[in-house]
Amino acid sequence: MCKKVIFVPAIIILFFLSCCNSYAGQNAEVDKLKKELLELEKVTNPLIQTFRKVSQLITPSVVSVNTEKKELAKSSPENKQPPPPQQNFSPKREREYHTEDVPKKGLGSGIIVDERGYILTNNHVISGFSENEVTVVTYTGEQYKNVKIVGVDPNTDLAIIKIEGGEFLPVEFGNSDEVQVGDWVIAVGSPFGYQQTVSTGIISARGRTHVIPFVLPFVYEDFFQTDAAINPGNSGGPLVNLRGEVIGVNTAIATRSGGFQGVGFAISASIAKETVENIMAEGMVVRGYMGVGTHDINDELAATLGLRDKKEIAYRFGLSASEGAFVLEVWSDTPASKAGIQPGDIILEIGGKKIRNTTDLQYAIRRAKVNSNVMVKIFRDGSEHDLDVLVERQPEDLSGKTYVAIRKLDEPTKVSLGLIVNDLNPDIARSMGYEGEKGVLVVDVELNSPAHLAGIQPGDLIKKVGAKDVHSVLEFLTIVDEYAKDNKTVSIFIKNKGFVTLK
Repeated sequence: MCKKVIFVPAIIILFFLSCCNSYAGQNAEVDKLKKELLELEKVTNPLIQTFRKVSQLITPSVVSVNTEKKELAKSSPENKQPPPPQQNFSPKREREYHTEDVPKKGLGSGIIVDERGYILTNNHVISGFSENEVTVVTYTGEQYKNVKIVGVDPNTDLAIIKIEGGEFLPVEFGNSDEVQVGDWVIAVGSPFGYQQTVSTGIISARGRTHVIPFVLPFVYEDFFQTDAAINPGNSGGPLVNLRGEVIGVNTAIATRSGGFQGVGFAISASIAKETVENIMAEGMVVRGYMGVGTHDINDELAATLGLRDKKEIAYRFGLSASEGAFVLEVWSDTPASKAGIQPGDIILEIGGKKIRNTTDLQYAIRRAKVNSNVMVKIFRDGSEHDLDVLVERQPEDLSGKTYVAIRKLDEPTKVSLGLIVNDLNPDIARSMGYEGEKGVLVVDVELNSPAHLAGIQPGDLIKKVGAKDVHSVLEFLTIVDEYAKDNKTVSIFIKNKGFVTLK
């Protein structure tokens, strides 16, 4: 019987061998990559383990803070639709929207700061809710409805609440002064109600201010900016370093969509620790204050004063460097006014510590002991002066102490600014309450003149033009004429008002 012989074309054999060789080559490349990854894992594993262990360490100290109104909120077109996209920097609390009557709900996060059940959170998380409308959920899922609101601090958007139970695991605060841009951080919280959510990122910036649009001008802000994912519900949760220490409290996001867009803000642990200590000890935050409105020496200030840039500020005021806190306003009957601080002064030091900007000034005043004296070094008229300031307790209501709105006007400065002024003789000073003061008194203001548009009023006391003191009408007119000849902006400051700029 004949055997059949099957002939395979050479081209097929070559193709088969080629595929085998290619497959073998791919396998070899895959094996090589796997070996390289195993070697790299030896390097990356410590970092992976760090993130794991920090998460394990911090999550038992993080709680969810849920709020719900007991009374029903009537439905309306407003609460039938989702909220508009977020367009600015603000704290955000997630809400539920339905088409029928539903309880008003909110959510946030909190940080256990004491084994007795004291919890740090954001004030905006619990604001508007009573104690029986707040529920705390721990990492084990246990709910606590017997929540006590220990104290709140709207000026920093922080609050302390308390739950009763067994021993709780508190966090440790880190030194937020050591935090640097680029540091790895971890955020923990309950975004959109998803409890114990961990996200990671870096510190994008530090020392951010004007993050939350508070109304009051004396709010304390010192925020870390981070790209760790922070969403509605994260408010009040911790931002921690890779040692598992809390270096910030997640408070706000910048977003156009209402959700995470890579720009989140956490208030620094230095402020948070002060708030915790004060509220736990006193039930409120007790702070000292000076009573000044200040501004960093920068181009923005220069524009406010009608100058070109910060270099011209330094030149006009005789500064060697653009550092310090520029005093725009001194409020009446405050530690600053009593000590003799004046608008136009530059605060250089407090208690021997250098003041580079307004953030440094806030930091120093926050740490000054109430009813204690501190030495304040100021720069005035080309020289340094030391003033002894008695730090007083900050009043609960400073709403009447506001900044003067500084306007930029269109028409150029003329010899006449629309002012009628008079020398401040002893009789006039006594009748106007200006005893011991120097300057010229505004008797009348021409309607729609530069002075009127800048907000100057009869009875105001003009003390300086630019950096120069004025003691008489003749001196005032001479200095103003100098500005007019050079077609320069005139910046004058007025007792109890601060700078106004005339063009």
